[in-house]
Amino acid sequence: MARTPAGAELTAAHQAAQLAVRAGSLDNLVKLWRIVDPTDLSGTIDTFVRAAVLLAGQGFDRSAGTASRYYGLFRRVEGIAGAAPIVGLAGRPTELALTAELRGAALSGIITARRAGLTPEGAKTRGLVKVAGALGKLVLNGGRRTLIDVAARDPQALGYSRVTSGDPCAFCRMLAGRGPVYKTEKSADFHPHDGCACSAEPLFKGGQPPEQAAEYAREWQAAQAQARSDGTMSSGTSNDALNNYRRYLTGEGTATPSPVTE
Repeated sequence: MARTPAGAELTAAHQAAQLAVRAGSLDNLVKLWRIVDPTDLSGTIDTFVRAAVLLAGQGFDRSAGTASRYYGLFRRVEGIAGAAPIVGLAGRPTELALTAELRGAALSGIITARRAGLTPEGAKTRGLVKVAGALGKLVLNGGRRTLIDVAARDPQALGYSRVTSGDPCAFCRMLAGRGPVYKTEKSADFHPHDGCACSAEPLFKGGQPPEQAAEYAREWQAAQAQARSDGTMSSGTSNDALNNYRRYLTGEGTATPSPVTE
């Protein structure tokens, strides 16, 4: 959590700005999607993907630039002493990586829907949902990576906290509930998923994780306690604990959240 009210307001404004960047990219994606003909993928998908790759790169840069401006302002309003590092923009993923992710998302959405018996138009809609999720993640990664990278280079920063937006999914709540990610940990641990709207807030000495982190940690503990009580703690999969949490959030869990343990 920011050390000052001004810092907290700035973080909220930054989240809104990042979502606006994503929204602009998605608006343009919808227009590009008109190119795609689900009955003629070999003749239309590559044209779409080439344009979508450019759109993703531009959105990534806008997100990175927004995060760069936020970091400098956040540091200032938080009253952090010492010279601030130069906030360089995160480098774009390669064209090959962007192509693979966007092409794969578009094709898998359409092909899976067609195999499930949907009409070409219905499959096209599914494809758009799938590729929009992928594009949104790629765009917002510009800001996330910029913030995480500069926090790792700032001698005054301890690391960053994951900040969720709106009503996040169980996966994002779980990660945010773990609290700060310190410099000694891997920056890749942010783990955004398609459609993820989470951002990162720099953490300086004297700051605390966002209040939502403690709330999510209490929920997680309550979910596992409920699963133990119900005898559903484990079904032998690697996602047992997360699935317990999902059931709890959808109302299947009824345990009273237990206090967070230190």
